Amino acid sequence: MYCVYKPFCLRFLYYGVIDMTGYKNYCLLEELRGMVKVCIILPTYNESMNIEKLLDHIFSEHHIKEYDARSIQMNVLVVDDNSPDKTAEIVKRYQKKNPYVHLLSRKEKQGLGAAYIHGMNHAMDNLGPHILFEMDADLSHHPRYIIPMIEKVKSGADFVIGSRYVKGGSIPNNWGFARTAISSVANTYSKLMLGLKDVHDCTGGFRAIRTSLLKNIDLMSLNVKGYVFQISLLNQVILLGGNIKEVPIAFYDRTDGVSKMRYNDILEVGTVVFMMSLSKRLGRLSGNRSSLALERRSQVEKYLIRY
Repeated sequence: MYCVYKPFCLRFLYYGVIDMTGYKNYCLLEELRGMVKVCIILPTYNESMNIEKLLDHIFSEHHIKEYDARSIQMNVLVVDDNSPDKTAEIVKRYQKKNPYVHLLSRKEKQGLGAAYIHGMNHAMDNLGPHILFEMDADLSHHPRYIIPMIEKVKSGADFVIGSRYVKGGSIPNNWGFARTAISSVANTYSKLMLGLKDVHDCTGGFRAIRTSLLKNIDLMSLNVKGYVFQISLLNQVILLGGNIKEVPIAFYDRTDGVSKMRYNDILEVGTVVFMMSLSKRLGRLSGNRSSLALERRSQVEKYLIRY
């Protein structure tokens, strides 16, 4: 179903007379009218000490009242990579008392990015969400930020980042020099290499994404397995002209379990970001007027079609 303004918008946007910003929200209101279905994807590997606590937080009485007041149907999809500590068994028991908790079990540990790609495709195919969340299962992302991030999407954002590096955001005081440096360098490197001037937190893993935008991205083609998925997905959203907003969050350090980041993940970030940067530069060199016009038209189509 097309937005009623489509013929007008396409004609003038194609020739660059006006931009499409004012028309995003029209179709967004159509898309999110009534009950808003949300699915939080939680990748897990040995999170038995955290997963039940997090689910209790997300579905606390206080949060359920907030969801009901805003006509939000909250679902959680746990994507477990065959955790030896039986994380999946805890989730299965939790499902007996909460039908909005879902489990996707994978045969082996393949990396954060691979888990998100599998989970996102599964959620879009089977759960019908309007908004998908990325969220860590180790209690580093507090559920109190879920509602503000949903409100940002409802007000017109396509991609909302729970940001540690905007005013009001923070990282743990007890982070050592090495971890602080790795986070800062990876974030700065990504911004410089990809030209992400208006995004403050490129590597954060707490995000709300409008599903109709995500459907325009071939997730499997990203071909990433580790933490670089966060940067790769953000880059694709920017290439599509997505409306990106940031919500300040306090990031908490895990108290139970161990971090899953390895040196291979850091190496993958450096390599993949470099290749994305090179691809962008080559794309600019080979671009021409007609291809830019076709790209502009496709961007308009993306926002004026109700998915």
